[in-house]
This record gives sequence, C-alpha cells and structure tokens, in this order.
Amino acid sequence: MRKHLLTTTLAITLSFNTLGIPSLDLTKVSAATTTTQNNQKAVEAKADQLIQTAKSLIGKATYSQAEYKKTAPYKFSCATFINFIFEKNGVDLATYNEDYMMEQGTHVERNQLQKGDLLFFDSRGGNIPNHVAMYIGDNKVIQMADPKQNIVITDLNSKPYYKDSYITARRVLPSLLPANPATKGDNIVGTSYNLMNKVTMGSVNDEKAMKFTGAGFVNHVYKSNGVNLGATNIKDQMNLGTTVSRTNLKKGDLIFFNSVVGSKTPTLVAIYAGDHRIIIPSSNGITTRVLFVDYYKQHYITAKRVFTEKAAPTVEQPTVKPTVKPQAPSALPADKVVKFASSLIGKAKFGYVYDEKSLTFTGAGFTYYVYKNQGIDLKYKLASQQAQVGKAVLKSNLQKGDIIFFSTDNKGSKITQTGIYLGGNEFISLSTTGPVVKQSINSVWAKNNFVTARRVL
Repeated sequence: MRKHLLTTTLAITLSFNTLGIPSLDLTKVSAATTTTQNNQKAVEAKADQLIQTAKSLIGKATYSQAEYKKTAPYKFSCATFINFIFEKNGVDLATYNEDYMMEQGTHVERNQLQKGDLLFFDSRGGNIPNHVAMYIGDNKVIQMADPKQNIVITDLNSKPYYKDSYITARRVLPSLLPANPATKGDNIVGTSYNLMNKVTMGSVNDEKAMKFTGAGFVNHVYKSNGVNLGATNIKDQMNLGTTVSRTNLKKGDLIFFNSVVGSKTPTLVAIYAGDHRIIIPSSNGITTRVLFVDYYKQHYITAKRVFTEKAAPTVEQPTVKPTVKPQAPSALPADKVVKFASSLIGKAKFGYVYDEKSLTFTGAGFTYYVYKNQGIDLKYKLASQQAQVGKAVLKSNLQKGDIIFFSTDNKGSKITQTGIYLGGNEFISLSTTGPVVKQSINSVWAKNNFVTARRVL
C-alpha cells in the first residue's frame, strides 16, 4: 500500500548481526546515475544482494501502513519494505512512495523481467499504484503482501490479481547504480552520502570541526572532489557555472530553490543525484528527496553545472567577489508551516472534498495541504490516520508545528479534527463552520476535545 515520503536518509543505525543481513559499508554508498557503463555482472550481483536481504526478513517483519520501523520488530508497508532493502544495499530510491518509484529507472516489458526489477499494481483497476513488489526470478516476486501474509515469495501465476491489477515494471538496476568507472558526478554524490552522519549542520562553516551551512557543505563536498567553488554563500553559488534545464540535469549539478514561490532569491541548494533524486543539506541535516514532490516543482529557481567530466577540475570564480558577510539561517520548518497556514486565513474554506484549486478541504485535508506545501507528506487526508504519523508528544510539551488532534463530541476520544500548534498556547485549524481560525488550546472546546498530538518536523 502507499507510503509517502516524510524523511529518507541512507544512513540507518541497524545491527545486521541479529538479522543475518550482509552489513552495509556506508563508505561505499553512492547515489544512482543512468548509465550504460555498468556491466551485467555488477547488476546481477546487486540484485542478488537485494534478494538476500529481502528473504532474510521473512518472518521478522509485520505489515503496517501506519509505521515504518527499521529496527526489530520490523514494520513495513509494501513500499517501505522495498525502500528498506534497497537502502540497506547502498541503492538510494529516496522515497517510499510507489508513485515516485514508478517514475524511476526505465520501463521493462513483463515478459523481459530480470532480478531486481520493480513491479507495480493497482487493485482498483487504474494506473495509480497501491502495491509494489520486487522480481526475484523464475516468475516470482518477493513482497510485503498484507497483514495476514506479511513478507512472502509469490508466483505471478498464482492469482488473477497479478494479471488483472498489473500496471507496469521498472528496471532500476543499473539506473540506480554508479557508473563503472565512477564519474566525477558519482564521486561528488558518493561523498555527500558518506558525510550524512559525520557532519553537523547549522549556521557556521568550520571544516576542521565538520560543521557547515547548507552552502558550506556543498562547497566542502565539491572541493573534496577537485571542484573549487570558492563560495559558501548560496547566492554566490547560484552565480557559478552554466545554467541547465530541469530536463537536462546530470549527476553533480546544483539546483536552487526559494522559500516563496516566484522569488528569485535562493534559500535552498541541492545536489542532483541522478534519476530525479536530490541531496539536500540544511539546518535539519542531510536528506534525500525526489523532484516529483510538488514543493520542489513549485519552489524551483534554476540549476547550474559547475564542472564537466572532461574539463579541468576547477571552476572560474564569478566576476563579482563573493560577499564575506555570514549568511543568515533560513526560517525553520516550523516557522514556514505556521506562516503558510496563517496565510490561508480568509482563503481556504471547509468542504467534504480535497480541492487545491478552490482551497476547499476537510479539517485534516487542510493540515495535509499545509504540510505538503512545505515538502512534508503526511500520507493521509483523514484525521485518525494522520494521528499515526510522526512521534507522539505530550500536550505539555507542544512545539510550534506539532499537529494536534481533537474529537468533536466533547468526549476527547474519537479523532475527527486536526489543528496546527502555533506556539503561545494557540493553534490554527480549518473549522467545520467554514473558515480557517486561530484558537486557544486552553479554550473550553479544546480542553474537552483534545485527544493527542504528533510531531512530524
């Protein structure tokens, strides 16, 4: 079933000794690039690793749409299971959303399947996947099937479902493997992954202490690979190199985003990792995403190519000397969530639909829309299901950006409404009476109907 992206990183602190899964040497992790330079033996070896990891989890993981638990006792949906086994073998899908997985790699005909291919199904008879499985050869797939079967190996001829619900198959090997030999772009992206848990992100740059701003991290990674950007300011970095279109992105290109749609002032820089993936350094850490997410489409400014594979490894500096003033840290995610939610006062309205064009939502649909605009997918538009996302937080420990869940019967039991905590004992929500309103969490209604709260930031 569908499991949308909240956060994805390559580095996972999981002991494989108890699972019997081959351990992953994170120093060898590289992001993908579509290339014909990977030989078939390497592809087959990687596919065998994926299959071995997947099989080792049989009987050790249970089905869950609400939780993605990467340590024992393991809990996966069909897509988080696929993401997990790829991640553990150094292949970054950067998502556990079937929709986005189905847009990666290359199309393959069903009668030409090979080990490691991903198969997508829609039990509703459409073309939007709600299930994904991995081909393991001999007309069989391995999958996290359902709450009764959990992880199973299934013959594709065993049930009509696998024919009637089949949509397509995608070959992500070798598309998601580095080139052989590795390119400079491969090395840049590989360095980025390898530093994920070794650097501290913040508002200063100190290479000796491995502390960086987002742009400082980018400068360090490229310098480590012989590309001298000479700029630790995001605006100066956007003045480097040559502009490339989104349709012509290559591994190692820099992509710039704004915080306000339409603005040409960059607030976020990302490294293109190939096949629609990006590596994003920010004050929150280093994460990977896919460009399919609406936020990155809406906030995209430009992309720059700052090196060529055949050219000299250094890059000329811009004619204007970069400013030496320290870059002010960008607004925190919680502040952005609160600001955007507040901007919808007088604009969004209640209705039993989800319509972004007319800004008509249910209460939970409003919350979903607000977080989606900030690149955070809550996965569900139903309040009771959203209450299973993120981490539980006490009412006494609420922080700005937390989601609050209420009943509407003054009993504080069944979850039917959501709100976003603003700080200062206030929350914002889309009222069932129509408008977006701010209220006190200490009001009689809020006290009588409070059920729980979750932290997703």
